[in-house]
Amino acid sequence: MTDPQQRIARVIRELTDEAGYPPSIREIAGVVGLSASTIAYHLQAMEREGIVTHAPGRSRSYLVYM
Repeated sequence: MTDPQQRIARVIRELTDEAGYPPSIREIAGVVGLSASTIAYHLQAMEREGIVTHAPGRSRSYLVYM
């Protein structure tokens, strides 16, 4: 995993623990300090690698498996 992907995974875990549900891409972007499109790019790569999963067509559905 790249450094940004590690930060994204950590933020997803932390925000999910705090709120009880997964964060939106924009919320992740705000915490990590990257654009929403960059976060989406990394999430797609992470999904291909089996690091995260999400329900297609649903926001706030990214979950970390590592």
